[in-house]
Amino acid sequence: MNLVRANFKTGLVGGSVIVYLALVGILERFQDRNVITGVVGLGTTLVLLTMFGTGYLVSRPKDDGTSQPFGEGLVAGAFAGALTAAVVLIFEAMLGAGIQVRNMLVSVTPDLLDLLEFGLGPGLGSVALVAVGALLGGLAGALRLLPEDVRGAINYSLIVALALSLSEPLMDGILRGLGIPRRWLYESGGLTIVGTIIVVVVTAYLRWQWMRRRDQIAETRAHMPEDRRILYRRITLVALVAVLVALPWVVGPFISDVLGTVGLYVLLGLGLNIVVGYAGLLDLGYVAFFAVGAYAMGVLTSTASFLVKPENAPFAEHGFTNFWIALPFVVLIAVVIGVLIGAPVLRLRGDYLAIVTLGFGEIIRTLVLSDWLAPYLGGAQGLIRVPPPPPAALDLRDPQHIYYLILVFGLLAAFVVSRLGDSRVGRAWAAMREDESVAEAIGISVIRYKLLAFAMGAAVGSLGGVFFAAKIGSIFPNSFGLLVSINVLSVIILGGMGSIPGVVVGALVLVGLPELLREFGEFRLLIYGAVLVLIMILRPEGLIPNKRRQRELHEQEELVTVGELVTEEGPA
Repeated sequence: MNLVRANFKTGLVGGSVIVYLALVGILERFQDRNVITGVVGLGTTLVLLTMFGTGYLVSRPKDDGTSQPFGEGLVAGAFAGALTAAVVLIFEAMLGAGIQVRNMLVSVTPDLLDLLEFGLGPGLGSVALVAVGALLGGLAGALRLLPEDVRGAINYSLIVALALSLSEPLMDGILRGLGIPRRWLYESGGLTIVGTIIVVVVTAYLRWQWMRRRDQIAETRAHMPEDRRILYRRITLVALVAVLVALPWVVGPFISDVLGTVGLYVLLGLGLNIVVGYAGLLDLGYVAFFAVGAYAMGVLTSTASFLVKPENAPFAEHGFTNFWIALPFVVLIAVVIGVLIGAPVLRLRGDYLAIVTLGFGEIIRTLVLSDWLAPYLGGAQGLIRVPPPPPAALDLRDPQHIYYLILVFGLLAAFVVSRLGDSRVGRAWAAMREDESVAEAIGISVIRYKLLAFAMGAAVGSLGGVFFAAKIGSIFPNSFGLLVSINVLSVIILGGMGSIPGVVVGALVLVGLPELLREFGEFRLLIYGAVLVLIMILRPEGLIPNKRRQRELHEQEELVTVGELVTEEGPA
């Protein structure tokens, strides 16, 4: 009975998700984007994935850890998928019965109904919808019960195929830059049928081979001589650097500009990772350091700055100083601001700390907009005529050139943050993150290390503002809203708190991918929310978690499970 109730609930939730996506306009809007050209669009893909997902969820292992019988899992998945489709049919029937919702929800159009019916009309389309739901749910239920290596290979191949389809603007630029023919893989913004088959088969085979041999590979790596391990690590590092160096000239100016924006968020994420990931201080006002870096660089280098003599200001050819001289002073200013913001919140923890730092972020933005500081920071007019970094011959405002500048400082920041995490300071932050009272009891100066976390986080974050000012050439207060802080926090949560590779992956997913899919920009925040909810439920440690953080999280889960078992069964 409990199993039937769980399957029923999962199917209802899946159908409600599809109806919600239809009502807000996502399905019809996304249908314009091909996934497999001539076969399926992105809107239809979302419907199919939801049906597939419900079947996959209901076939999960039982509470005692054992798998369901194969036939039972297949039937449960088919039932959940068919129920998901039935909920959608009820929605269609309500519209067909004359319930008028178009005055409130303009997204409900005949094209939407045609999409949900697969273009087959009300009668045949309804039958096809339920049949497809049952088929996909059953296949997903059966897939969940297959051996791990087979299941992993199939899942991985489908994810890679979808990712390659969505990354068509990026991959198209790469293929063109390398002179590789693209017609076999892409057509009209989506994968070709032949390209899809090749991608699925090749990635499934490679993943299957990897999962079969990963234990053997791990054992070989564990017994590998240290000198050979270092050699392989250096070869990998050199290859990665070579790819990063060649990337702008392969992908072209547009993708280089997107990569530059991703690099800015990587810098911001690395800085916030110190505060949140290492020290455990929830900071919702991190945009303040981003603004400090941008405005400090603007004031010191802009030809429109108040530091330029008034009689020369309208015609000034140079600012107060140049980029490279101003850079260390900007970082120093950010460190001082970080300490000043950190000092009043030393005794606060958790939600209280988050609210106060949020307030400081808004205070900084309000001060920038105020008439009091308008003669110095430009007020609502902002600061203009911020020059690019010298020398002028390199044209470091060009996306393909400033990319290298952001890359160099990003690698430098990643190295510093990595060394901090492995140092005595990093261990003190980890102890403080777990329990401040215990950390203080064993001799760790909590006040000192909190201030150090705010100072180091501000220094790294200010670099993002510095390169933002140099990249854009103009600074306006609207660029430093609360949403920036939320985006950066989302980046490190998605990637994995305390993980440097996680910051890079999180920035690519939450910043780079939306830039490549700008036609869906009106749904950006909605997708952000859905992604964060899913990652918290399915993988709370992040996509590429920090090993220490992952171990801590799963140890806590195991302790909770053991505690529940002891409570239910009584002491031995």
